[in-house]
Amino acid sequence: MKTLLSINFSDTKIAFASKSTKELKHMRFLFHTMAWSKITNISVSFLKFALKYHFPIKNIVRKTLFQQFCGGETFWECGTTMDKLYEKGVFSIPDYCVEGKEDDLSFDQTTKELLNGLDRAAGLPMVSFSVFKMSGIARFALLEKMQRNEELSFPEEKEWNRVKERVSRLCSEAERQNIRLMVDAEESWIQDAIDSLILGKMEKYNQKTAIVFFTIQLYRKDGLDRLKQYYQIANEKGFKIGFKLVRGAYIEKERKRAKELGYSSPINDTKEQTDNLYNEAVAFCLREDIAVCIATHNQLSIEQAVREMDPKDEQISGFAQLFGMGDNLSFNLAHGGYKVSKYLPYGPLQEVMPYLFRRADENKSLTGETTREVKYIEMELARRRENGKV
Repeated sequence: MKTLLSINFSDTKIAFASKSTKELKHMRFLFHTMAWSKITNISVSFLKFALKYHFPIKNIVRKTLFQQFCGGETFWECGTTMDKLYEKGVFSIPDYCVEGKEDDLSFDQTTKELLNGLDRAAGLPMVSFSVFKMSGIARFALLEKMQRNEELSFPEEKEWNRVKERVSRLCSEAERQNIRLMVDAEESWIQDAIDSLILGKMEKYNQKTAIVFFTIQLYRKDGLDRLKQYYQIANEKGFKIGFKLVRGAYIEKERKRAKELGYSSPINDTKEQTDNLYNEAVAFCLREDIAVCIATHNQLSIEQAVREMDPKDEQISGFAQLFGMGDNLSFNLAHGGYKVSKYLPYGPLQEVMPYLFRRADENKSLTGETTREVKYIEMELARRRENGKV
């Protein structure tokens, strides 16, 4: 059992060593603004309107949300950021986060960029994972239909075969380059269709080691049961399994849909229930030596994991936080000898807007987390003032 004596998550000197005072003040302003839900709602609505009617507001977005939460518009633009993170012992998970498309041409282009990203990441020591979102390479309505087990038309069958081919190409390239590949979690009404497809790819590509990783959302009531079910399937069929553990990102959307359609919400009723499930999932993965990425901004969950894991354990994939948030966790974990990565989104500014708007909405609804970001920034600015550096 490890102790936490060597890790001080309140050490802002370590957390913000790579940030200038000007950058910190900019971050403080941004998080302060996002904590005010009315202002965030108005701002996001205005930006969506402005983009729709081609108002010249891209520079505003670039200097605020994009600068804070994205690494650049291309993989290579992320290079400087990845180098800076790696200097502090933090790895990167480049994430081409273009989403919301509905046509094969766009899906093929996204697949091409993801394949290029795997090729570029090969041999880069600072890259811990690659990642993709199924709805970025497949039509959402098709995934819904697959989950409902409805009969596909002939064109839809061909379309689904193209989806499977895209996934196979990504998994094959990840195996060839020996780069672990995460598949992000999505809405519950398409998740089973995604999991069924990915389980099949795991059986093929995870024979020797965990190359392809599931994402398990523990804000779902069945999250831990699903994790154990997939682990059992892997054992029975003789392949390795990898999990990324998250709480979940669609809580309001999930509950709203359940209410509108009159079914029981799949989401836990309380945060405490989610926290308990998350911590149980972490403990299970560590106990069973499952390759796991503990993706969380929850300090208590991280502290539990630190107590139960060895930082040198090669089976453990480590921790992950979003770029632009949770620096007190990421950099202090790295300083303590633990493997930690930052999710580093990239893509053309116009195309990553859905991701950026979701970040703003999540920060608005997670006021405690946003307040915590501001608190640590204020602590570091105060420390610098005391040392005459402001």
